[in-house]
Formats: sequence, structure tokens, C-alpha cells
Amino acid sequence: MDMELNKYNHRKNVACACAILAALTANAYMVSYVQQLGDHIEYVDSITGVLAGALFCEIWSLGTVIASLCMHMEKKEHHKKLDMVATWTTMSMFNCFILNIVAAVLGHLSMMDLKEKLDGFAATSS
Repeated sequence: MDMELNKYNHRKNVACACAILAALTANAYMVSYVQQLGDHIEYVDSITGVLAGALFCEIWSLGTVIASLCMHMEKKEHHKKLDMVATWTTMSMFNCFILNIVAAVLGHLSMMDLKEKLDGFAATSS
């Protein structure tokens, strides 16, 4: 079975773009959530900064995927550029992965602190 590489590349890149858009949407929601709870949770600036970094990586990665979609795999002159763009996409999404882990840890710590505050509030109210 012969595989058309250009068609494969486009499908792979569209799937990657969908995953990046999903992460972008989730992180944008988390930024708004953190800003709404800013008066009640700890590490607001840290979480916002980490999420902003993740959002930047996601936007950059989406741009690299779009750039890859504009290239043709069967053209020999595009091979080096396609490899470079794939490397940028991979590095950006790895950075995004690490930043999301950091944001999750900070979010967990701030929620545990909020839980302690609420538990202390409930005990003094009774």
C-alpha cells in the first residue's frame, strides 16, 4: 500500500492543532478561574505566570503547525524546514507539558490552603 505522505502530514498536523487548541482553551479558562478566586487563594501570581507561559507555548506551537501545513512533504526543498518546524513544535509542547504540571502543583497547593481556611472558618462559626 502506497501512502501519500503529504495527506498523512496534513492529517497529523490537523490532529495536533486540535490538541493544542484544547490545551489553549483549558489554560485560558484556568487563568480566568485563578483571577476570579484571586482574593481567596495563594500563589495567584505564580499560577498566572506559569499559565501565561503555557499559553505562549501553545500559541507558538499552533503557529508552527500552521507553518507546517503550508509546506509540501513531497518537495525536497521543504524537508529541512519541515524538520525544523517539527522540532520547534515538539520543544514548545514539551515546555507546555512541564508548565502545566507546575500549574497543577501550584493549583493543588493553593486549593489545600483554601480548604484549610474554610475548615478553620467553619470551626469558628459553629
